[in-house]
Amino acid sequence: MYRPPPDEVFGLPAFAWRLSAPIIAAGVFLASYISWRPADMLFTLSDALFLAGAGLILLARRMPAQPLGPLTTPWLLLTGLMLTGLFIGSAAHGVADRWLIVAMQYAFSLVVLPALLLSQDPRRTLLFFKALLAGVFCMELFGILLYFGYDGTYEEFRRFGPDFVTGARRLGAFLGDANWNAAAITLALPFALFLRLRCQISSFVFNLLMGVFLMALILTASVGGIISGTASLIIFGVTARVKPSAKSLVIIFTAIGLASVSGYGMPKAFSERVTPALETGDVDKAGTFVGRMDLIREAWGIVENTTVVGIGVDQFREISVEEAPVHNIFLLLWAEGGLTALVGWFLLMLLVGATAWLASYRDRLASALAFSAFGTFIVFSNANPHMYARFWVVPLLLALAPALQAVSDQAPLSRFNRRGREAPPAQPFEQITAL
Repeated sequence: MYRPPPDEVFGLPAFAWRLSAPIIAAGVFLASYISWRPADMLFTLSDALFLAGAGLILLARRMPAQPLGPLTTPWLLLTGLMLTGLFIGSAAHGVADRWLIVAMQYAFSLVVLPALLLSQDPRRTLLFFKALLAGVFCMELFGILLYFGYDGTYEEFRRFGPDFVTGARRLGAFLGDANWNAAAITLALPFALFLRLRCQISSFVFNLLMGVFLMALILTASVGGIISGTASLIIFGVTARVKPSAKSLVIIFTAIGLASVSGYGMPKAFSERVTPALETGDVDKAGTFVGRMDLIREAWGIVENTTVVGIGVDQFREISVEEAPVHNIFLLLWAEGGLTALVGWFLLMLLVGATAWLASYRDRLASALAFSAFGTFIVFSNANPHMYARFWVVPLLLALAPALQAVSDQAPLSRFNRRGREAPPAQPFEQITAL
């Protein structure tokens, strides 16, 4: 059983350490609320809470030197390699000031956050998991209630945040972007499955979470979100070797049947953007796919000349015909930071995938959680520019926590009950029938 060290029990360091957990959990809760910020710069209320939590951990003298265990050194080296490539390109083109901003964002997400989120204490890890789910759930529930209960125009919805509901009636919530909102939902799905299968949440809470997430995902009208969400659930089921119970299937098909009989129709945005693409299999009908492909083709022409030295941070939008960055982080890093930046990021992602795979030998559910979140992250990496925003990185890091525990031969997180006490894990097939 986990036993806290003496300095966790008495004195100011102990108080600071205990206080840091709810502060960081609040940051995790608000990680997807990126419109909650005072300026255009990406520094949100969530980030402020993370910094406050970091200060408390430093006061408690508990900042971990190796938050990722034996993977810490390669993680830091690869992060440094990526940023070095971006710096070389930026310095060569006189935009080192832009590099500094992006470097600070990546350093915060990939260096500071792992030290805050990847704790050896299973009680903190479980708290962060629940905070992540609660944050996304509250945001989506609020969005759904406003979507159906507030008959406002696009401009009137903007009082809740930019593109809270877009002009095309897509739910962007507090992320200000419907596709990003779909990604936040998809990243949360495997956490709900993991906690339910480990008896950390009740079947009622699980079904409530999944119902709200599914409805919100439909309201985003995101083709990528629908596909990646489905893929995430499949990856989780295959990796963990679990299957839905007969009761769950009966409930799902009954709900679909009742909806069909009652004449229920999908929201207009979903019918216009998603349904044609799914029915015909033609991705050209999937919203902004065509425009993004034009940027990708343009990027392939640029990277032919950026093998060694890139064009510098934020310079793709300056030379692009579309005046926008390519929505593919691999091509963007290649163009702006050369092969050095691309290789650093690629190997960093390979490290995440290898951790998920190695965890499967000791804890299949831990591996399933890591693979599901990683799969969603990779899918959206191919449809977005820089991925340092906390709503991307926080779920990915948290999903790695049980896998890292398994890889480093610690007691798997699955061995701890709701109060953080060690208990024998239940069998996956017995657990899934309770869904």
